[in-house]
This record gives sequence, structure tokens and C-alpha cells, in this order.
Amino acid sequence: MVSSVLAGALAARRSLFNQRVAEAWHRWPGFDTAALSAFITQTLDPVCVAVAQVDAAATLAVAATGFDIGLELVAQGLAGPAARLPWVDAAWQQLATPAAALIAREPLQMLGALSNAVVRMDSVPGVRVPEWIAAMQPLAARCTSGAQLRAVGALCAWQAGMVQLREAALAQSAQLPDHLVAEALGVAGGQVDAVRQQLQRERWWNPRTQAVEAQGQLLGGFTGLGGPFAAPPELRACALGFIARSGERYHLLLADAFGAVVLPASAAEFAEASAVPARAAVVDAQGVQVGARHVRFAAPGEGLQLVAGPAGIAIHSPYSHHVRVVPEVA
Repeated sequence: MVSSVLAGALAARRSLFNQRVAEAWHRWPGFDTAALSAFITQTLDPVCVAVAQVDAAATLAVAATGFDIGLELVAQGLAGPAARLPWVDAAWQQLATPAAALIAREPLQMLGALSNAVVRMDSVPGVRVPEWIAAMQPLAARCTSGAQLRAVGALCAWQAGMVQLREAALAQSAQLPDHLVAEALGVAGGQVDAVRQQLQRERWWNPRTQAVEAQGQLLGGFTGLGGPFAAPPELRACALGFIARSGERYHLLLADAFGAVVLPASAAEFAEASAVPARAAVVDAQGVQVGARHVRFAAPGEGLQLVAGPAGIAIHSPYSHHVRVVPEVA
């Protein structure tokens, strides 16, 4: 059963919605109408109820837009009880409802942005989508525009492991009210400018712990087990991180205090990158010593290679499909 709010909207556009479902049957043979019904009841209905409480006049438009978007998502296996991933439903249920005022004004843009965000994050190994949703839930209600919601979303996505958003998220945060930035970063409101400047200088510093992540990040893995590397990678440093060559493929490795990602790169980028050995680190009987700290890396000491760059030190081995990237100074 759906609420009276959504029931009224569905009745007002019944012929149009029936036409949409009929078109879906032709476009996607075997379209799961039961899954669509469950999505409408469990996911779209709470959004419509929340919108009705802030702007009753917008309910019909939100219901129609949500129905069309939901139909596409269910057909693609991205929403509903049989979805390949649970995040779209979770984002609508946990984020669209507190952001009801924004949904009422821009239903297509806002529901589309939330859906695209979680689908994109799910596609990047190592990104923590549940953490992003949890971080965004209290913030969504405090955003007063779609631009604010997107900028806060980028700031939280970076902290949930989307390291490639680092520079953009920090730049966009300068356009946000300090109270939103402070809550997103877990710091006091009066510290925002100083914290932003320190984050720009120190990629390994975590404002929540007020410390540097001394052990850095472990990334990579064998392709046969779901990782990116078919062979133990060779590493070179670049301005943003490290370029890896594994077999005939090239990858960009990005890491900071919040996570690590492996992205596509090119042979030209590898050729331009630097293979300067790390002078601040040495291999000993226990593994790798960086300054005064011991760094964990599960590989034989023989053949360990240490490459230094602006983003830190990369530890790799001809016997491992993994790479550990650590700060040069902790």
C-alpha cells in the first residue's frame, strides 16, 4: 500500500503511467513490474510524502519524475528489490527525504544527481558508498540549493574514498557556508579556513584525527581475484600520484588520508613519470623503515622497490600485485 499522497498522484496520471510501463515491456523484454511496484511503494512513496510536507503543489511533478526515473533504474537492475546494488534505493530513502525541499524544486536534477552519484561511486573499487550516505544524511537537509548539495556530496565522496575528487572538492568547498564544510569535515566552524589550507598542503593529514595516516594506503591486487593488475606492477611517480605499468596496461594510482583508487593511464604518462628511489626509506629485516616508523607490506624483502614522488612513497615488489603508498613524513 502507498500513502494517500502518492495514491492521488498515481490516479491523476494513471493513463500516462500505464503507457510508460507498456513502453518498458517493449523496450526491455521481461521487464519486472513487481520490482517496479516495490520500488514505488518502498522508495518513491517516502520521497513524495516528504515533498508533500514542504510543498504540496510539487508532489505530482515529483511523483511523475520519480516514476520515470525509477522505471529506468529498475529496468537496468539499479533499483528495486532485485537490483545489482542497493545504493540507489538507499540514497532516495535516506537522502532524498531530508532534501525534500530541493527535490520539490528540481526533481529531475536532484533525483538524477543522487542516483548517478551512488552508481558512479559503486563502480570504483575501494570507495565506501554506505559511509557516503551516512555522512550526507544530516547534511542533505541543511543544503539550500542543488549546487550546495552537489558540492557537499563531492566533499563527502572524497572522504569516502573518491580520491580523484580531492582538488575539485576542496575548491568547491570554498563556495559553501562554513557550517556545512565544518560538519562535512568533522571540525569546529572557526577552523574551516585553516583546515582547508592544511588539507591542500598535506594530502595525508586527516582532520578528524588531527594526525597523518602513517601507514598510508594499500591498493591493487591480481586481476584473477578482482584486482587491476595482471602482473606485479612497475611504478613511477607523477605530480598527482604514481603511474603503474602491469603487463601491457597502465594505471594511475591516487592515494591520500581518505583512501586510494586505481584509474586508467597511458604509456605516454608512464614514460613521462619519474623513477626516483625513495631516500627517506630503507628495506630491513622487518620490511620497510620510513623515517622512525615501520611500514607493513606483505612481500619478501628481496626485490622491494621504493619510489618517491610528490604524493609520497610507493612500495612495490616483483612478487606482489599490491602497492602500498605512504607519506614520506609522518
